[in-house]
Amino acid sequence: MLNSAICQQARLSKDARFDGKFFTAVLTTGIFCRPICPARAPKEENVRYYVNALQAQEAGFRPCKRCLPEIAPQTLLPIKIKQLTQALEFGDSITEVCEKFAISSRQLRRIFIKNYGLPPSKYLHNQKLLLASKLLKTTELAISEIAFSAGFTSIRRFNEAIKIAYNCTPSQLKNKQRKQSIELKKITVELAYRPPFDWPLMLSFFKLRQLTSVEQVDETHYRRTINIKGDKGWFEVTSIANKTALKLTVQLDNYRYLNHVILRVRRMFDLDADMQVIQQQLSQDQMLSPIIAKYPGLRLPGCWDKFEFSIRAILGQQISVKAATTLANKITLKYGDESVPNPSGLTHIFPQSETLVNVDYQGIGLTKSRISTLHNWLAFYLANHDIFSCYDSIETLEQTLIKIKGIGPWTVNYLAMRGLSDPDAFPSADLGIIKALTVDDNKLTNKDILALSEQWRPWRAYAAIYLWHSLAH
Repeated sequence: MLNSAICQQARLSKDARFDGKFFTAVLTTGIFCRPICPARAPKEENVRYYVNALQAQEAGFRPCKRCLPEIAPQTLLPIKIKQLTQALEFGDSITEVCEKFAISSRQLRRIFIKNYGLPPSKYLHNQKLLLASKLLKTTELAISEIAFSAGFTSIRRFNEAIKIAYNCTPSQLKNKQRKQSIELKKITVELAYRPPFDWPLMLSFFKLRQLTSVEQVDETHYRRTINIKGDKGWFEVTSIANKTALKLTVQLDNYRYLNHVILRVRRMFDLDADMQVIQQQLSQDQMLSPIIAKYPGLRLPGCWDKFEFSIRAILGQQISVKAATTLANKITLKYGDESVPNPSGLTHIFPQSETLVNVDYQGIGLTKSRISTLHNWLAFYLANHDIFSCYDSIETLEQTLIKIKGIGPWTVNYLAMRGLSDPDAFPSADLGIIKALTVDDNKLTNKDILALSEQWRPWRAYAAIYLWHSLAH
């Protein structure tokens, strides 16, 4: 439920911490805005507040062309709800989602109405419209490419939907000042977040773990090569001065998967986290409080590809970060595809699961037991593609995956923490966490560490990041 007094204070002060937490619809103009909108604030009697952009749009309001509600950060929901929405956003139909998660259409409808105020069909339709509006206003893509990138199945339906929702044609909505790069056909998209966010700190984390054939990380940019269902390309991310947003630059063979890139990059850099809520709870711990106060912009680094990270998590078992990264880079150079031409000179794309299923890993420097674990994991993964998208809890995921020979609790929790961006995953057996919690040479047992971590739920993954960072600083 929204508190009108708090919403009013936030929009009048243009408080960026509330960006994406609510939207202001203006009765006199028929538009809706973010709390940070630079336009003159309307009178309180002329506004209505909505918890998300979808509800505002469904109520008949149009997104503001100045503050672009389409690019506001999202509100994080429980992992199960996030899994359902991501399945729809990544292209599954409502029937497919019900089958994948073993729920009825009636249950799915109740979940969406409770969390979004809309049934799944209207949620999906409004999500497509908001994405289309964002791409029309902020990218150089052709209208036909935008239609299919947003999930519409035909240009005619796309034109009709835009006309009904925004009372104009796609060409009228499009920002004609943006010109497409003929040479590279690359596009740029703004990705908003709520402060605080320490971009240099995020980059330093990725720089220590970069695969030099796939990734390039410097003091200001993150770049990497990608492959989405056969469409190759690359992207670059950097911060935008004087804005609470990152700039994503993308080049793809085909832009039908552009929204996949946007969603993955948002997860990778933890752009939808509400650090105010997370830190309010974790700061109650006397051990975590000083490091949170010193580094308030520290976030949970994710990953680009879940499968890729699962391989890297297995490689990282009981060895240093540097050694694991070296092994992953050797696997990429030997089995990965060549990348498309890119400004950074990156040469390879991390190999797909189908490529690695029958390889022998010889000449990489892996032990026989590690090779066996990789083979065991590949066999399981290819037979259970949905394991990452529809698990019930970190506990049930752990119970399932530790049955695979060579996979232990640390691997599962580290994979869930960074690979799946599960905010409550917690690798309690990690040597860094054990060291950070050791006081006067008194090491806690794993049982004691798990008991201690209960007070950090549901943000144990963030507690782990703070504990690691306490060792580095």
